[in-house]
Amino acid sequence: MRVLVTGASGFVGRAVLEELRARGLEVFAVSRTERPAVAGEARRVLSDPADTAEVRALLSSIEPQFVVHLAGVSSAPSYSELYEANVVFAANLLDAALAMSRKPRVLLAGSAAEYGAVPAAQQPVHEDVACRPNTAYGASKLAQTSHAFVAASRGLPVVVARLFNPIGPGMPKSLALGSFAHQIASMGARGGVLATGDLDVVRDFMDVRIAAKLLVDLSLVSDTSAQVVNICSGDGQRLLDLTQRLIAVSGVPVELQHDESRRGNSDVRAFVGDPSRLKALGLHAGRSDMDSVLDAILRSAREEISAT
Repeated sequence: MRVLVTGASGFVGRAVLEELRARGLEVFAVSRTERPAVAGEARRVLSDPADTAEVRALLSSIEPQFVVHLAGVSSAPSYSELYEANVVFAANLLDAALAMSRKPRVLLAGSAAEYGAVPAAQQPVHEDVACRPNTAYGASKLAQTSHAFVAASRGLPVVVARLFNPIGPGMPKSLALGSFAHQIASMGARGGVLATGDLDVVRDFMDVRIAAKLLVDLSLVSDTSAQVVNICSGDGQRLLDLTQRLIAVSGVPVELQHDESRRGNSDVRAFVGDPSRLKALGLHAGRSDMDSVLDAILRSAREEISAT
């Protein structure tokens, strides 16, 4: 089975590649620049995702049976750059898939940010909740979802996987726990002060390896075309609790210091997904071993810092 993965060098992309290789599938990893391949995969470069002809040529040369589209950015210097990365690329990919004689099944990685602020009475958040994104990123991902439904109406088997909050080793420093791990890793044995934003928020955190498994499972389920499926656990956890556990596994003395300038991209206090549609497909997130995940995040940050 031949699988094309975009965004292969990203945080979630790396975990998905590992899951695909473990299953013995033929993997083509796509990124913007040349990167060394590892055993069990081939690498391809797509220099300009906005170039329709280049995207079509890529798919034609590989002829994948499945496409897992993970490429995208959470922020950009301008709206045009944000939309080019999150919408134009996806639209070109969908059109290229539609042009193939044997249309591949396509999974698009969406985001819980598409929902926007959801009242407590409507949580956990089901896929049928009306989307009212309150960030440019959420709006761009919702636009991507709209293109998915257009492609589905034209006969392409496509599903949108709305990711909530995957965490794990190698996660970006732009995300809270990734930033905290890098700060702690930089402190040394004496410890220090950890600058944080508001920690009194609840999110649906999930081990990125579990999220990757669910993404691959969802790609292979044959009856999920033209659907949105939450990739979530349904289990809300407070960021403060996870931060304190991260400090505990670090083994160094750390003082928390609230920094008003450190703000996330959303003012939503609590946000938890409803995994009932996922379960109806026979897929289950299970529970993440958070202490193990937090330890892996910290070890990864320490390795990255020691390598520089």
